[in-house]
Amino acid sequence: MEKKSQYKTQLQKFVRVCQYGVIGSLEKFFSWYGCLVATHPIAAILVCISVTIAGGLGLLRFYEEGDAASMVIPRHSVFRKNIDWLDENFPREIRVHSVVYTADNVLTPGVIQTIYNQRKKLEELTNGEKTFQDFCIQVPVLKLPAGGLTACKRGKAGETTISWDGWEEDDWVPFWEAGQNNTKINQKDAKVNKNDTNVNENETKIEQNETKDDHTETQERKKREVDEERSEGIFAPLLKLSEFLLSDPADINIEMLEGFSDQFYPDLYCGCVEATETTCFEQNIIELWGDQGSYNEVSDRKIASLTEATILDTINNKNISQIFMKDFNFKELLGDVKYNYKGEIIGAGAVEMKFFTTVNVTDVKIHGTATRGEKIDMESYQFEGLMVSLLQERSWFPPGVSSFVNIQRQFFDSFVGQTFKDADKLVGGYILVFIYVNLMLSKLNCVEQRFCLSVVGILSVAMGMILGYGICSMFGLSYSAAHTVIPFLLLGIGIDNIFVITQTFNTIESSSTPATLAVRFGQTMKHAGVAVSVTTFTDVIAFFVGANTLLPGLQSFCVYAAVAIFCIYALQVTHFVAWFSLDQRRQSAKRDGCICCFTHKKFESSEFSNRSFLNKVFSYIGVLLTKRLVQCVVMLMTAVFLVFGMWGTLSLTQEYLPEWLLPPESEVAKWFEMKNTHYPFGGEPGFIMIKQIDIAKEFDKFDEMVEKLRSPEQRWNINKVQPWHPGFRDYVNKFKNTNDSFEVLIRNETYFRDKLTQFLFSPKGAIFQPNFFFSEPIKCGEPAPDVLLQAIPYSHKRFNSSTVWIPAMREVQRIVEETPFSNYSFPIALTYINWETDAIVGVELLRNVGIALICIFFTTLITLGSWRGSIFVMMCVLFTCIDVAGFMHWWGLTIEITSMNILIISVGLCVDFCAHIMHGFLTVQGSREARVLHIMENIAPAVLNGGFSSILALSLLVTSRSHIFTSFFKIFFMICVFGLFHGLVMLPVVLCVLGPTDEASEKSKKETKPKEENHFPTKRLSRDISEKYLQENMNNQETEMKELDVIVPNGVTESLLHPNIQEGSQEVVGS
Repeated sequence: MEKKSQYKTQLQKFVRVCQYGVIGSLEKFFSWYGCLVATHPIAAILVCISVTIAGGLGLLRFYEEGDAASMVIPRHSVFRKNIDWLDENFPREIRVHSVVYTADNVLTPGVIQTIYNQRKKLEELTNGEKTFQDFCIQVPVLKLPAGGLTACKRGKAGETTISWDGWEEDDWVPFWEAGQNNTKINQKDAKVNKNDTNVNENETKIEQNETKDDHTETQERKKREVDEERSEGIFAPLLKLSEFLLSDPADINIEMLEGFSDQFYPDLYCGCVEATETTCFEQNIIELWGDQGSYNEVSDRKIASLTEATILDTINNKNISQIFMKDFNFKELLGDVKYNYKGEIIGAGAVEMKFFTTVNVTDVKIHGTATRGEKIDMESYQFEGLMVSLLQERSWFPPGVSSFVNIQRQFFDSFVGQTFKDADKLVGGYILVFIYVNLMLSKLNCVEQRFCLSVVGILSVAMGMILGYGICSMFGLSYSAAHTVIPFLLLGIGIDNIFVITQTFNTIESSSTPATLAVRFGQTMKHAGVAVSVTTFTDVIAFFVGANTLLPGLQSFCVYAAVAIFCIYALQVTHFVAWFSLDQRRQSAKRDGCICCFTHKKFESSEFSNRSFLNKVFSYIGVLLTKRLVQCVVMLMTAVFLVFGMWGTLSLTQEYLPEWLLPPESEVAKWFEMKNTHYPFGGEPGFIMIKQIDIAKEFDKFDEMVEKLRSPEQRWNINKVQPWHPGFRDYVNKFKNTNDSFEVLIRNETYFRDKLTQFLFSPKGAIFQPNFFFSEPIKCGEPAPDVLLQAIPYSHKRFNSSTVWIPAMREVQRIVEETPFSNYSFPIALTYINWETDAIVGVELLRNVGIALICIFFTTLITLGSWRGSIFVMMCVLFTCIDVAGFMHWWGLTIEITSMNILIISVGLCVDFCAHIMHGFLTVQGSREARVLHIMENIAPAVLNGGFSSILALSLLVTSRSHIFTSFFKIFFMICVFGLFHGLVMLPVVLCVLGPTDEASEKSKKETKPKEENHFPTKRLSRDISEKYLQENMNNQETEMKELDVIVPNGVTESLLHPNIQEGSQEVVGS
């Protein structure tokens, strides 16, 4: 026991030494600094302005980050490296655009005609000499060229391998009809050109077939239309369209075409492929009424004559695209679908139009990207701007029809330009805070009002923000949409220091022997400077701990906030104090608070204006808090809040969507809202990327990986996998001319490369061509180049919570990692950006909050010098954090990057509400109750002013529709409410019962027991109040000395104008 007691004593001594060393040094510094600033206020003001201007020059390097992945994915994470590697080596060439049309029923002639007219206008859109056709992705139409088979001739140096005399068909013919009528040419190895008579005979048969009834031919052709597994990907890398292009090869026409691709490969088949007509790829319901691959006069007549009955019949029974001449399930484009009892569609609330454009990657590499956040050439960027303007023009829409546009550049454009987002609310917040500060600092008379000082207090916050932003920008830190809450945060935090400084000055003025102005400001800063330093350092520590995160956006946010808070603190203890000293000289000269040149010569401060109603209210609250019944009620309330807080914290979920960062009034944000409302189905697509390997030797590993993904254990996770290798195996086995097995055949590299090209240009294999990235462009009829990268499409099932989608992502990553390819492979998906963020946020939140609590505990321990006091402070902080996190759940918030930011910094913000109370309790002598009464009357008002002004600064955000601002307001409001409750109500109760005792007072109390102490608490309060301040001023001068280096208007020095305030009235001393 003696050793343990000795250990505690030594540890307590060490803490006391740290306290007196740190606090003593700070008190000496601020005492000197306060005197210095008050003696030379003009110089201090000029220095502050110069430093602000110099630091503000860093804003010349200010820039906003528009790439969502760059803000939320760690720079050195595996996922980020994979994204960067793909962007650097295989940049995305495809741009996906969408328009969602809504109405009571979109399956009506008016809506269809509106979509058609807007699509026709898009076709006519130009940028310079380039049209929509030049920017869109071109895919082949499944029909022979206008020149018929004549256009399929192909040879070297302009020579043909077949005699084409007499082949002059003008009408298009489907591939399979050509295959059926060319029975004499079915032997590829026999060299078709050696028997011209057979060709002529076949030509005659084709001409006879063309005399069939047109109607019968059309109906038969529609029945034989090829499924969507066609050669859309032949001419463009349609990586993002593979899911749409992949379908079940059940139609016999596919077999005919596949046979054609083998029997007449390479010359005839490749010639037809290269000569096939192309059109812009899209997914649009009006394709149902196109005409042979285009929108023309025939389609105009079809659209104009539509009725609701024909529309419903077509969408239910005739899902054949008349643009691409193939089947497609157009029902997938409908949202909010309504069915009859037969399961037939009778209406829909929304329909989506999708179209796709390309990026000139070469131009991007040469000239750079046209905008930050994504890689796009200038011409494409400008054309997308024209598309936005065109598609947002709705003045001619029929009544009841609306559209929501999402051109891809809109998403990134919406992130940029938010630096002054909701500037009107920020200005309004500053005005409200200014009014409140002026009311709290001023007295109800013309001389003692502090209008100008209130302006300076707000100006100090603005100057600190400019200086902090300039410094951060100078060092290259990026700014994002999440940073837009920082100005509100700085306003709420920065005002607190003003109240502490002015409250301390007023307390000293009312309780001390008058001294020179400089000395009085030295005494003020000796106490207030230390107090605001403690809270500022804890705030800065909390923010810098938050900056120790893997998330780049959060890291930048915390650094911006920490630097700006410190700059505001430095300006307030200098710039504000300098103006404060000048304002005090103005009051001593009896000059008007607004019109400083006017002097009220007969001014006398009335007793009414000198009353501090807030101090009086808190003095009575302090008396109540010493009552046992009130203490029990307070502790019961604390327990109830804590129970609901813990319950809500355990129920809190993680969810993050990048669209939450978008301005809610933006077009693209409305598009996301409509999309989620009308299309609440479908899983998330992705790709398994496999770097260059020896495909022939590692073919069995594809089977191994796909089997794991399709295994029963992954049914909850994987919706479907779409590998290319089973189709390739079937193709080779189907058309091989030997009994050798597939594995033996592909070991021959030449054979493998030839067959891979043939497969990727076949009807079934062409859809996989966009999933391959070759060392050089693949050409029909030539061996396949080296495969540098290949992609295997897959899709998840639809998930509703991060508790499901994070494990789902990890399972796919595990399966791919365990597949022993000779080179690196990884899964990638656009939605993985969100899921990876969710996976990081939970761990980061717990880690950073824990680190912040530990750091702030030791900071308060050193500055307060009391184990018990530090534990009480951290108890208040912990309770506040639990309550805030729990009530986030009850208020409909989730854990995401914005709420994570605020929760981490709340650790530092909560300290402000209790550290001042604890510091005041420890520095005042007397019994526990007497010290509680003292801090409630003299310190609690300043804490309340700071908390209320913080709420006031953010009050206008309640009208905002932005997810960032509404989340920030809700969380910050709860921080202030629960922080004030724990700091001003619970903590005084705890201190009354368990607070550290003052040994000198206890000893004195035993020797002399004062009478009437229990009956007159206010008298006891008056004896204990400001004891430390009175002791420090014992040696002050009896009369006020002349101020040095201070120029007062009309040549009157402050000593002439500042009356002595001593016990009893004295005459004013002249200079």
